[in-house]
This record gives sequence, C-alpha cells and structure tokens, in this order.
Amino acid sequence: MGSAVPVPGSRGLALATGMPGAAAKHRAGALAVLPPADGGPEGGVTLPPGAALHHDAHGRVVAVRDQVALLVDPAGTVEPRGMLGRPLHDLLVDFGTVDPCAGPEGLLTARLRRVADVPLPVHVVVWRDALGGATLVLVPQQAPVPAREPGPGTEGPAEGPAEGPSAADVERIAGLGHWEVDLASGSARVSPVLAELLGIEERPRRAEDLLNALHPADRGGFVRRWAALVAEGTPLEAEARLGDGTGRILALHAAMRPDGSVLGTASDVTGRRQAEERLRALTQRFTDLLAVAPVGIALFDDDERLVKANQALCRLLGQGPEALRGCRADELLDLAAETAAGPGPVTPLLSRPAGSAGSVSWSCAPRALRTRERGAGGAAADPVWCELHVSVSVHDDGGVTHLVVFTDVTDARRVEASLRHQAMHDELTGLPNRRALTTTVSRLLAGPTARRTGVLFCDLDNFKRVNDSLGHDAGDELLVELAARLRERLPAGCAASRSAGDEFVVVCADVDLHGGLDALSATVAGILRTAIPVHGQLVRISATVGAAVGATIGADAHTDPARPDIDPTADPVEQVLRRERLTELAGLDPAPAHPGTGDLMRFADAALFEAKSGGTGRFALADEAIMKGADEALRLETQLREAMVNDELVLHFQPVVGPDGRVQTAEALVRWQHPEHGLLFPDKFLPVAEAADLLGDLDRWVLRTAVREAAVWPPSAPDGTVPSVAVNLAGLLPGDPDFLDTVHEAVTGAGLPYDRLVLELVETCLADLPSTTLREMNELIAAGVRFAVDDFGTGYSSLSRLTGLPAQIVKLDRGFVRGVATGESDRAVARAVVDLTAAIGQVCVAEGVEDADQFAVLRDLGVHAYQGWLFARAMPGEAFTQLLRRGPLTPEDRRAG
Repeated sequence: MGSAVPVPGSRGLALATGMPGAAAKHRAGALAVLPPADGGPEGGVTLPPGAALHHDAHGRVVAVRDQVALLVDPAGTVEPRGMLGRPLHDLLVDFGTVDPCAGPEGLLTARLRRVADVPLPVHVVVWRDALGGATLVLVPQQAPVPAREPGPGTEGPAEGPAEGPSAADVERIAGLGHWEVDLASGSARVSPVLAELLGIEERPRRAEDLLNALHPADRGGFVRRWAALVAEGTPLEAEARLGDGTGRILALHAAMRPDGSVLGTASDVTGRRQAEERLRALTQRFTDLLAVAPVGIALFDDDERLVKANQALCRLLGQGPEALRGCRADELLDLAAETAAGPGPVTPLLSRPAGSAGSVSWSCAPRALRTRERGAGGAAADPVWCELHVSVSVHDDGGVTHLVVFTDVTDARRVEASLRHQAMHDELTGLPNRRALTTTVSRLLAGPTARRTGVLFCDLDNFKRVNDSLGHDAGDELLVELAARLRERLPAGCAASRSAGDEFVVVCADVDLHGGLDALSATVAGILRTAIPVHGQLVRISATVGAAVGATIGADAHTDPARPDIDPTADPVEQVLRRERLTELAGLDPAPAHPGTGDLMRFADAALFEAKSGGTGRFALADEAIMKGADEALRLETQLREAMVNDELVLHFQPVVGPDGRVQTAEALVRWQHPEHGLLFPDKFLPVAEAADLLGDLDRWVLRTAVREAAVWPPSAPDGTVPSVAVNLAGLLPGDPDFLDTVHEAVTGAGLPYDRLVLELVETCLADLPSTTLREMNELIAAGVRFAVDDFGTGYSSLSRLTGLPAQIVKLDRGFVRGVATGESDRAVARAVVDLTAAIGQVCVAEGVEDADQFAVLRDLGVHAYQGWLFARAMPGEAFTQLLRRGPLTPEDRRAG
C-alpha cells in the first residue's frame, strides 16, 4: 500500500494509492473484501460485474471492484483495498439522504469523487439486503477522463478503465427497470426491463398507461403519492400489485428532475415480500409458542435487561410483564436463598461458560428466583428454583440477545431434599441414622478435636417387654418421646442418632467441654432415665450406656484448610451433613472415611456390652480390657460365620412332656463346639450374632438341622407317636421374603411330616400381622405346622391378646411358674392363662418347671405339658434318642442332660 493522497473537496477523504503511474496494474473485475472479523459481511460478498461496491448497515464500504477505483482515478493510482472501511459519503456526493442506509432503492443519481479532478456524474443502481446494507452499481453519465499517456521509463501505455456494462445490462442484472414521465406532455418512456416486468411493449406511452398496469385496489395510494411528488417535490416511494392477476408486487421510487420531468424505478419485490411474510408468520408462531409454552421464557437485550417474558414466567415469578420489563437479569435472583443453599460466590444469572465467545448456548444448575404472591403488589414469597437454558445470539451489528428458558425444579428439589433427608435420618424418630452418624464421626476424627470426639451407645433397658406387652405402637411412641428428650436436653455440641431398634447413639465433638466422657455418659443416662405415659400406662425406662473417645483409639488431631473445622458448640451432625452437601454441589470429591471410625464405634459398642453384663442403668467407658474384648468379639463373629458354614454348631434338645410323662415335643437349643473355648452356650455367642446381624442365618441353620435330626427320632409312645420338634425363631420371622420357602424346603428336604414341626415366636412377632403374612402362616398351619407363643406373661402381656394370635400353643413364662406354688398372684395368672387357652382351643405349656410342688400345682390347674429340669435338661441328639427309647418320664426319673 502506498501513501494517502487527499482528494480535493472530499471533506478529508484519503484514498490509499499504490505505485505511481502505470506500475499499479489492476486486473479487470478483481474484488477487494473487508474480512468478516473487521466488521465485513459474514461469509463474503458476491457483486455483479462492473463498477460495483457493497456497504454494510453502518454505511461503510466492505467490498469493492477494481472498476470503481479506476473511475476514481483512471491513471490507476488508487488501490481498491484503500476504499474498504470508508464511509460511503466520502466516495459519493449528492447521493441519498444523510444516512445512506435509510435511502431508497432503484435508479438514483450521484457524483463520484475523483483524484485531482471534478466529481464524475453517475447513475447509481441500488438494491438493499436484509441486513441493512446495500449493493451499488455505478454507471457514468459521461465518459470518464481517459487514461494519461505513459511517461518516460514506463513499459507501455497506461491502462484505462475496464469496459463496464451498459445501463440496460445493469438494470437487467439488478432486476430493476426505470421510467420517465414528461409532466408537460404526459408522455412516458419505459426501459426494456420495466416493459418486461409490466408485460407491455417498449414504446412511447402515456403516464396513464403506467397507472393502468397496477392493480385497481392499489391505484389510489399511488395517485396520492404522485400528487405529492408533482405538487411538493416529495420523492415517491410506494409498493403496488400488478393488475395482471399474477399477484406480483413492484417497489416504485420516483423523484423530480431539474428539468421538471419525473425519473422513476420499479423492481419486482414479490419474492422478498413473500419471504418477509413467511418471516412474520414464523415470528408470530414463535410469539404464540412463547405464550403457550409451559416453561418460563424471557428475552434479554445487550444490557441484560428483560424485554419480553411469556405468561409462564410471569406466573412463576408472580409479576406481570410490565413489572418485569426492563429488569436486569440479576435482579431476578434471590441471593439470600442461593447463599444459604450453595457454596462459594453467587455468579451472575447470564454468566457465560469460561472460554465461550460469540453465539453460544449452555445450561446451568438451578438458580433461586425472587417471587411474589400473585396479584398486584403481592408480598414476597418463597423463592422458586429454576434450571436455566441460555442461548446467546450475536447480531451483525454486534448487539446481543439472550433467550433464556426457565424450567421450574422447585418440587423436584424438594423431593430430592426429602430423599436426601430420608437417606440420612430415621423414619420413626426423625433423628440422624447410622449412616449420618458414621459420616459425622469420620469427619470429627479428621479434625482438630479428634482425640476429644466421643461416641456413646445407649441401649434401652427392658424395651422388649414394652413391645411384647403393649405392642409395637406403644414401643414406637416411647422411642419418639425419648428422641424428643434427647434433642431438647443434650448439651451443646452433642447430637443423638437412632442406630437400630431401641438403641440411640450420641456423638460429641469435644467431651472436655462437658467434664469429660465419664460426666457426659452420666448426663446422657440421666436424660434417658424417666417415666413416660404410653397407652394409658406410666412406663419407667432407663438406658445402659457404653462410651469411647478418640484418644482411646490413638486418634491424632488434624487441620484440613480445604474443609473448615466443626464448631464444637453446635450440632455436629447437622454441620457435617450440610458441608457434605455443599461439597457435592461444588463438584468436589467427598472426604475419605477416617480409618478409625469403625474402631471407635466398635469399642463404644463393646463398652455397652460390658455395662449390660453388670445390670441395667449402668454405663461403662471403653478401656484396654474392653477394647481387647471387642477385638475378641470381632474374632468370635468371624469364627461364628465359619462355624455355620462348616457345621461346627450342634443342637441339644429339651423334652416337653405331658402329665403322663410322655415326651410330646423337644425344643431345639443351639450350642457351639468351639475349637478353643469348648462348648459355648447361647448367652456367649447370641449377642455376637445379633450385633453382626447373623440371627437370621443362625435360625436357618437351626431349622434345617433340627428337622433333619427329628426325622429319625424313635416313637415316644407304644402307639408309635413320634415327638415334634420345636424351633425358636428370632431372626427368621413370618413376613420375611424367604420365610415360607425356607420352611417348606427344610421340612420337605428332611422328609419330616409338617405336623411334627412347632415354630416358637415371641408374642410381638405374632401380633397385628398383615394379611399377606397371615396367608403364609395359614398355609403352614393347614399343612400341619403349629405356632407357639414363647415366654407369654413377660412384661405387660394382656390375656385379651391371646384370642387374636394365630398360634395353637401358649408357653407360660418361667417367671410365673417360679412362684406358682408359693405366690397367690402367680397362681392366679397361671390359672387365668390355662382357662383362657382351654376356652379358645389352645395348648398351654409351662416353662421352667423345676420342682415337684410347681408340677403338682400346674397339673391341678390343667396345664397340658411341662418343660424344665424336673424332667430333663437339654441334651445332645444321641442322648435324647436314648431318652425316647426308655419311655415316659416322671419326676422321680429326673435326669440331667
């Protein structure tokens, strides 16, 4: 590019020139285009042949052919590329209006500025594009100044301007015809292109001929504009349909010439108007879609101000469209709700994804929007949470429009929060559950108070009696009341959870704030020692507590800058769950579980076991001996699992005899022939099985083994009657998914008749059974299986409940049998149970019969059968078989198993 040469009279226009003289060669028809990145038209420009150029919506030249540069200076000193980006008015004078972008289409006139010469009069053919720009073809009204002769040292004659198309060619290319009317004579002349458009012959005509070519309905408007043109010189601009029935539309432009005649242009804009109509229809369709869309939709302008909102969004926010119009996007946010719900700084509503530019679409996580109650001036309401789907469109002029779709997810978030709460809280009491407890303990052990973190396991004393006597509803009511007491009365920095059944666990972030673990254990035991009215009865309750502290397991204090410390004076579970949620929302990985979590909880549980072994209402703290015992219990649990697989367990059988001494039934009692500790009784390993959730597996092993051994027992009476076998169930219960199949498989697999099986369950397992469970039990009863109520009379059992239990046998608890010979009240209870069972067709069995006086009283009361040391202790299977072969038992034949 050369230096800039000022053009006289050009108001400061500078055209870049190339090398002087003929050395600046121009290829005829070459095209210079401003790149799109600099504001040029997207995708390039296609110009017709000849002296053509294109300007954008701002009136800047963005594409130009060499022929225009040669018209500016036939000597070839002007580079077409130097014209790019210049305002159109710096090139053309006496052209259009102040704003060339708002000028008319058609055949116009102007003067082209030239280098070192007067402006050149030109005809300008203009047709506009949909983006506000226009293509111009320049046709000189007189021949341009010829090219200068070559100077000394040049290689040949300088090139003149390349021959351009004629005015007729330009009209044909542009689809633009022109017409002239002599107002004095009324004669009219039409160009060949216009004659083709009108479908008439090209010959001298009258002005009326042009009017008559238009559709009758459009002639009136044309005549009014024509009158204004003739009377006032107002340029004529009109559109009219042709009268030939084709529906074609012409755009008509006309202006007065200095000689008093009228020069006009006409172009066929039918296709353009049809396209505009289609666009209007599509726009209306889009508007209608906005109105009926079930999701909120809004348009925001370049300043992120809302310009349009559909009815769904107005309903969502509780405000009308006028109230919302003009609001900035961020004014819709409820920042308080977002700060409370999410981590970190709150980002702007229309914040672009990192690294994005230009037109782009994205979705973002739910945002909280301000809402008001419906109606004018409604009060502030709870925020509505919406997922956002944003589409940004960049216009050719650089402006931006944001289309935002708001999808209401408030209910979904509420359901999600409810499910999240359920996953971490006990359904009955609302307290945190074991999962929440484990998470909290793990987090505390990873913090600065690790050595002072305390865990207290609290087991309610004799809670089973409440369930057995008053029913599960009463037990649930008691648990709910105790949970409320813990919430209200626990010291600050402590929180209670319900682990399972009748067990609560208290976690404390710093036991030293409460006088140490010993003092805190006493406080918690005191809270749970109370009397609570349940179902009209005052139930006295207490708890046994086992506790452990982080220092017991050698926990070390840690500080993690990425995770803030837990406030030891506030609810630790609530703090931990909230921070876990914020971590999840931030997309961070959760903290790994602390390796000491399981040990701390296991040692607290071991301390509870130790406390329970000394009686009720006590508490114990985990020490070295208890920790060693806990490790031994864990080892015992592993060995118990292996023993069930390897058949290391054995069954002993205790006879149940009738008044005549004949063995009617034998209760199967499990023993463990431990390889190191010898024969272990249930009291040594059943707590381990219960803690390890192995009771169900243990019941299945006992059932399969008992029916297999009972299938080969000899008769116990001369008539060939063989005793039944009774199996006590605690982990495999009616209603369990595999209960019915397990019983059927065990009985049929052993070949034992169904009527020789008795299944013993505690009273609460047989009360208030659902219909599906009753159907399963009735199926077994129909096959011959009998159900027995075990330990009846313990706790708060009611005689009236016997009539509703699906059982054929009632076993009177040994607690009443013990005093039946010496206590009138025990004798009265026994008599009532015997009379009621006889009245409803049940069999009454007395447990724990140990002396002849008890036997005599019970026999006089009418008890049907007896179980106890008076007749025989539990014995191995072989010894029991020998016992059966010896015949009926009597108190005089008492034997030890």
